[in-house]
Amino acid sequence: MLALVLAFCSCTNAASVSKLPDVRLPTLGGPLGPSLSKCSTEKCLTVIVAPWCGVCHSVRPDVVLLRRYLDTTGISSRVVVGLDNLEKIKSFAAEFGSDSLLDVEGVVPVRGVPLFLVTNRQGAILKRVDGFPRGAASMKDLAAFFGLP
Repeated sequence: MLALVLAFCSCTNAASVSKLPDVRLPTLGGPLGPSLSKCSTEKCLTVIVAPWCGVCHSVRPDVVLLRRYLDTTGISSRVVVGLDNLEKIKSFAAEFGSDSLLDVEGVVPVRGVPLFLVTNRQGAILKRVDGFPRGAASMKDLAAFFGLP
């Protein structure tokens, strides 16, 4: 079995919640995104990052590749950028794409980043990963670590 080593940002103490909130955040592209408590596929990966987090910046290329891979498997994913001022949030969100969600008001309950949440269609959290799992040989292996196809 593939051994994975977690790389943690020094501030990863995520709040304990069992479900994502029923809120719609604006996207970088302008319109409101879908509610965080809803997922259009059986499972959904939500990645929460912040502009000031060095680990978030270093794993950005892997997050982008993972999202592209999940698109090919029919699994929804989204990136929430927050915990900073609007201009910094927008600037970092641009690195993930126009569908990035902007959490300017801090409505997503999180105390540390990066945070990866796998949820079901109703937003119930099935798996929480603080930090970024390193050492996956492929995006398929990384998706499998999160319990995704």
